[in-house]
Amino acid sequence: MTKIKPMQKTLTHWRCAVLASLLAMTSAAHAQIATPPDADHLVYQMQPGDTLLGLVAKHMQGADALKRLIQANKLVNVNRISVGHKINIPRDLLKHTPATATVTRLNCKSVIQIDGNASAPIQMGTVLSEGAVLRIPAGCQFALTLEDDSMLRLMSGAVIQLKTLRRNAFETSPEVKIELLDGRMEIDVPRKRQSNDAPFQVLTPTSVAGVRGTEFRVGFNARQRTSQVEVKVGAVGARGGQEKAEKRAQSGEGVAIAANGQSLDIEKLLSAPRYSKAEVQGGSKDWLLKFEADPSADRFMLLTAEDANFSAPVTESQPKQSQVLAPELGVKPVFYQWASVSTTGLMGSSQDFAVCKGYKRLDQWRCNVPFNMAGFNNPHLLFQKVDAQGQTVDLINGPIQANVNNLLVFRGLPSGVYRWRIQHDVNSTAKAGINGQFELVAIPGAD
Repeated sequence: MTKIKPMQKTLTHWRCAVLASLLAMTSAAHAQIATPPDADHLVYQMQPGDTLLGLVAKHMQGADALKRLIQANKLVNVNRISVGHKINIPRDLLKHTPATATVTRLNCKSVIQIDGNASAPIQMGTVLSEGAVLRIPAGCQFALTLEDDSMLRLMSGAVIQLKTLRRNAFETSPEVKIELLDGRMEIDVPRKRQSNDAPFQVLTPTSVAGVRGTEFRVGFNARQRTSQVEVKVGAVGARGGQEKAEKRAQSGEGVAIAANGQSLDIEKLLSAPRYSKAEVQGGSKDWLLKFEADPSADRFMLLTAEDANFSAPVTESQPKQSQVLAPELGVKPVFYQWASVSTTGLMGSSQDFAVCKGYKRLDQWRCNVPFNMAGFNNPHLLFQKVDAQGQTVDLINGPIQANVNNLLVFRGLPSGVYRWRIQHDVNSTAKAGINGQFELVAIPGAD
């Protein structure tokens, strides 16, 4: 038996470590690229008493349904299919019933449903069905809730089509296919959707994203024809429209798709900018607010609002530097939502800030923080202060009324982190909610 000398042993261990690292990297790469689930077929396992003819008669439509089912499964004898045998059923053969989407957030009056050559205004509680096309105006908050409790939040300027919203007899959740034609959309799919449940897909003209239980964003620039898929929680399979393999992006990752439909490498999403300092501009009452950001950011997404829940009016800009010139600040904050954008257009996590010129009470500089309650029916507000250890103290947790210009103002709040949730009635049987968190910065004032 040959003995390994100390140097040989060290080299051997080093080679083994390198080989293990390479194998791990290769395995990780393969884990990120995979064949997407077949969204065009339902897999059904034959049960005792089932016959192919019986399944076709009860659950399928079309004169050629039996013929297509035989072709799809290359069946030789339709009368001899054993219990437990799995067959692929083309989804377009399935009998189905319509599913719906309900408008659960709307703070403007100009959202339009486009139906062929006609159009109709949308209201809170409006029920939409398969085929509806929606255009969201600038500065509007708009959300839809599906029958499985999935939530779609559309950014201002977005255009979507509800391409598929239907149920069949085999799957618990509805089959969903949403196409984003322009703008941005946030999607929250509940974790109760199982891996063998009906497909949930979000399309753009150049991409396909398939999900189960997850929170993510999809963006599409209609002018540049580029798409982005950004995952907040969970996992999303994303691919270019003509690609056969998908890339699995996990929490905090994203995939950009070029105009030619080619998906780029998975990226880690950039962190949100952090508040740094405020500089008064010489000879004026304006302030330059500076934020620290990832140096690799190409640009930033900045939303500016007058209230904590970013109700209308909201302005949107994409500055190249992580700073903003604030007009004369008062005791009521200006609200900013910052996010970093990579060179491929992927937008990272966002962070809300509220900045005011404070007044001093009990040795602390304080602000008066407003919420805009317009469009909420019977609102219930949970508003909390969050300490450095993440513990919360309730400032209010109950029903509220806002009688003056729809504003509810909390006076004398010191700098710190605050968390909130507004729950409201959509109709007599349904409720919905929105939530957020912001860092309040009270710049020392004159008193």
